[in-house]
Amino acid sequence: MKKGINSFGDRLLQSEDVNVLILTITFVAVLVVLSIVLGGTFLSAANFQSMGFQIPEFGLLSLAMSLCMLAGGIDLSIVGNANLSSVLAAYTLLALSENGGNPIIAIIVAIVVGLVVGVGCGLLNGLLIAKVSILPILATLSTMILYDGIAMALTDGKTVLGFPLEFSKMAIAKAGGIPGVFIVFVVVAIIISLVLTRTFFGKNIYLYGANKTVSLFSGIRVNSLILKTYAISGLFAGIAGLMLMARVNSAKVGYGDTYLLQTMLVSILGGVSPTGGKGKVLGVFLGILVLQMLQSGFTLLGVEPYFRNFIWGVVLIGVMIANFYIERSKKKIKRPKATAKEAQQPVA
Repeated sequence: MKKGINSFGDRLLQSEDVNVLILTITFVAVLVVLSIVLGGTFLSAANFQSMGFQIPEFGLLSLAMSLCMLAGGIDLSIVGNANLSSVLAAYTLLALSENGGNPIIAIIVAIVVGLVVGVGCGLLNGLLIAKVSILPILATLSTMILYDGIAMALTDGKTVLGFPLEFSKMAIAKAGGIPGVFIVFVVVAIIISLVLTRTFFGKNIYLYGANKTVSLFSGIRVNSLILKTYAISGLFAGIAGLMLMARVNSAKVGYGDTYLLQTMLVSILGGVSPTGGKGKVLGVFLGILVLQMLQSGFTLLGVEPYFRNFIWGVVLIGVMIANFYIERSKKKIKRPKATAKEAQQPVA
């Protein structure tokens, strides 16, 4: 009996879905605990709708971060990219909607501008990493400062306001009681999950993240892969910036600054390896839900924002320590099996 339990535990540790299983259990545990502590306040439709409106921009930024981490990199510029995209989209929207301009056309053009800026910023990151061989952490740290600086120079640090009513209505649109922006986020998450698991591009990201040397000798066009990866990351940041802009009905440098730490936290929490080559979108999605539920619970309990950052930092360190011991346990399990096979080989 004991041997069977140990065997099941070994198989579970070796499974690639162990993080997803742990997160599923965590999700249920957090949901039950908050439901008991906060009761109807947490379980109310209004609270779930509120979370549905808050998750998308944070979720898209987390997907952007996770994608870069899968490729063995990081994107510290996602929030700066999102803010710059929203500021330029905001100025475009104001310019085209003033003096009786058609608000629908203005909104469409502004959205296109925001997405193009997001992709352009992502491509710049990719060029610095692929062509100039700057480390991802240094390249995106530099562009983070650059994007914030450009947005600050354009706005003088002021808030951009005065959007057409039609634009703000987009942010509060619902379908069957579910926020429209949440549906968009889920669709994007499904698409990127399929891309990563069903296409050569996705498989190459995993290979490159796991072993850059092997990928170089396997015929993968590494520079193109990096450019595409960071361009998609930039696209997600651009969409997130537009969503945030619509939700708060304004654009400003500094919006979403607290998201950067949380995107790294939720990526690692979701099972994405900081060194690359490992992780699933489902894990990241579950991590986003867990983090948002905790965020909502903290708000309802009146926990101070500054104390929340302390909690996120502790959780991030704890998750990395847990992942370290899980990986070490996997290696210990594999080593005896390899030794046993060697022992069975006939001696020449």
